[in-house]
Amino acid sequence: MRMRRLRLAVSSLGVSLAVAGCAVPYDDDGELLAGGRLASAPVKTHSAVPVVIDSDLAPDDLAAISYLVRHPEVRVVGVTVPTTGMVTCPAGIALLDDLFTAIEAKPVPVACGEEPRGAAGVPFPAWWGIGSLTDSGLERGVGDGSTRVSRRPAGRFLADAARRHPGLHVVALGPLTEVAALLRSDPDAYVRLAGVTTMAGIVEEPAQDSDLGVGEWNAAADPEAFASVVAGPVPVTVVPHDPVPPGRPAGMAVPVVGHLGFATDFESPAFWDLATAALFTLPVAARAETGTWRVDVRDDRGRLTRTGDGTVRVVTALDAARLDDAYRAVFEARD
Repeated sequence: MRMRRLRLAVSSLGVSLAVAGCAVPYDDDGELLAGGRLASAPVKTHSAVPVVIDSDLAPDDLAAISYLVRHPEVRVVGVTVPTTGMVTCPAGIALLDDLFTAIEAKPVPVACGEEPRGAAGVPFPAWWGIGSLTDSGLERGVGDGSTRVSRRPAGRFLADAARRHPGLHVVALGPLTEVAALLRSDPDAYVRLAGVTTMAGIVEEPAQDSDLGVGEWNAAADPEAFASVVAGPVPVTVVPHDPVPPGRPAGMAVPVVGHLGFATDFESPAFWDLATAALFTLPVAARAETGTWRVDVRDDRGRLTRTGDGTVRVVTALDAARLDDAYRAVFEARD
């Protein structure tokens, strides 16, 4: 994903909220009001789908994790944190502990990655990771220390989860380093996955950093990993950068979550990962093109090109209004 320093003009913010037409916790100057608690999460259904979230813990990742942890049809069984993303362990553990406490959710196990990026990978700028930790919009130091760190590295955690939880899905919100490592090291466990949904790549948009050969940052951080998952034996849904609406979703206008990546000096200009999480729960909110896809791993890292018939689903359009309704249903739920 691409992050950049961005300060929204208050007047522009007020206009956008007025257009959205929703009642939100802002003061007269357009600032999101501090404090407040999220409403109680919806009750989990007996048929909730088991999910491992693979995340590099940027601000929009935190929003996506909050959504999936609270969603009644999703049972998050763990979070894996690759070494190739913006925030890594051990700092990521403390960040997640703060998040689970802030959203009043029972912590899930966290497994730390150990796999290096491939030879063609481009590291994220270091200050992006610093900004994700210090200026995400999440209040820091509020965690109660109950988040448990798995003794197993991320790859082994994924393998064990695939065997323990039939129908397990991976929702990948960062570089696919650990998911691809599972495919290499334990293909029998990998094929037990019901599917991988990933926010990565571009199709027709300009490269995000042509000087560095970065088509899209999540993919470019480890393009060989992205390519191997796209070509792998389990169903894959790719949400590229192209169709994700810019700006802050109206359905995020709630306490705690509404601060993430918003009204800070370090912002997510689009909530790629939240859209990906919502799409996982609401596939009808997207149009997609299926096929086989080639991933550029050298010159325009992460660019996807359709090469023929196949089963990989690449999202081409998102229904922002339906996604906003999905966010509201999860974040504004009442007892």
